[in-house]
Amino acid sequence: MIDRMNIDPALYPSDLEALKRIFIQVCQEGHLIAGSPQAERLAADLVRLFQSGMNDETMLLIAARARHQDLKPTG
Repeated sequence: MIDRMNIDPALYPSDLEALKRIFIQVCQEGHLIAGSPQAERLAADLVRLFQSGMNDETMLLIAARARHQDLKPTG
């Protein structure tokens, strides 16, 4: 879990690792290839959410899934 009390626009190594874990998980669930336009949009959304103050990994994962439901496989 990301543990910072103040909103800080800087991304620290631990922040990047947490965001990477979430990114990889959502990409795997949505069958996205890193570097694709959809994956890049996901990465940008994760950073924006984090920098807006959402710093709990579980909440970031839920928000990323909700924003990118179109990435989930159908059926």
